Amino acid sequence: MAGFAVLLVAPPPHAHAAEPPGSPSARAVKACTVEGPGFTTIPGSDTCLRLGGYLWAETYANSYTDYPAANARNYWVSTFGFVTDARTRTEYGTLRSYADLRIIWRTADPWGAGLADGADFQPYDMRIEFAGFTFGYLQSFFDFYANANVLGTDPVTIGDQTQLPVLGYSWHLADGFVAQLSLEGSSQRDNGILPVVASGPDFAAGDDAEAGGAARWPEIVATFGQTGDWGNFQLSGALHQIAQAPLSERTGASTGEWGYALQAGVMFNLPFIASGDTLYLQAAYADGATSYLGLVDPGGRFSAPDAFQRLDGSLSKVAGWSAVGQFLHNWSPTWNSAFFGGYGRFDIADPLAQITYGATGIGNWNAGANLTWAPAGPFAVTLQYDYNLYEADGFRPGTQGPALASRAASELMLMFATTF
Repeated sequence: MAGFAVLLVAPPPHAHAAEPPGSPSARAVKACTVEGPGFTTIPGSDTCLRLGGYLWAETYANSYTDYPAANARNYWVSTFGFVTDARTRTEYGTLRSYADLRIIWRTADPWGAGLADGADFQPYDMRIEFAGFTFGYLQSFFDFYANANVLGTDPVTIGDQTQLPVLGYSWHLADGFVAQLSLEGSSQRDNGILPVVASGPDFAAGDDAEAGGAARWPEIVATFGQTGDWGNFQLSGALHQIAQAPLSERTGASTGEWGYALQAGVMFNLPFIASGDTLYLQAAYADGATSYLGLVDPGGRFSAPDAFQRLDGSLSKVAGWSAVGQFLHNWSPTWNSAFFGGYGRFDIADPLAQITYGATGIGNWNAGANLTWAPAGPFAVTLQYDYNLYEADGFRPGTQGPALASRAASELMLMFATTF
């Protein structure tokens, strides 16, 4: 009978108020706290979940040389982002599923190019991380500076910030060192091949080219870096199979020629100036893989080709380099500024290509700054100015290159942003 009485007064299994600190639910709450602020336990599982988002409202005033009459000098962009971050601890390490999904409404395309009044759904980051592997659609492992602290949806800044499919592996070593290797989507990296004599859009690639849609290698990217209290650095390298610019995400004529890119970047923490101050420095070189230079034509029409096809069908690769820097300074707990700039260029080696392109090379200058006021935690207001100059060396009117010796752009942005 005594045992029966105990059963009558015992709390039901679902009552957790009196559970000791070492109970499973208490351990789960503690584990989620360790993952970071905002993580909560999913009932009935070992998964910690954080839900969040952001909302941006931006207005742009811009202009550039030879501005098309149809383009909008003033336009609006509004972005809603929804972020989910789920983490589950396993015997192989943490399984992480991360997604950053955006709905963007705009009255014009970037830099006011054409009219695009409407909303667009854009997955920005969707990845799974497990046991050192990373699978999904995210920023290239090659990127480092990635326009840090340059705000807005449509900046005209020189820098590496490319979202693409990635299959990678990371080795986390002692003292904050990390080595990475990845295979990445090629279509976003294809800047195409131009013939040394213009022959219209139906020109064929060289004898060693494959038919459009044929199998080709993905980008092969390797990095090595370290993160510490002082800051971080990264060395990046990439191999790129040269191809004509793809007609879609899945088609493009590949060749047997390869290009490559190398990059070195460093970020210094500068607490002796002010808490949170940082300095980025980065330099890159590319030969036959010009997309890795991060150059920007403000007209949006003349990106650097990867190569030119000579009359005998062989390729003359296009080489170039870029260097960028950015300094973030916190004036006070509610005011900060970023100052950024860079220079990049590519050179055309083949004499016939110089004639048909109309230049021996292109230089690209960029400079800008912003001022951000954050009066109330997650709410901030930013005013940003950006200048870009795309200038041809040895300019003469050609059939493939820019119509003007130089093209300049000025962009002023006012942005209201909040996170939750």
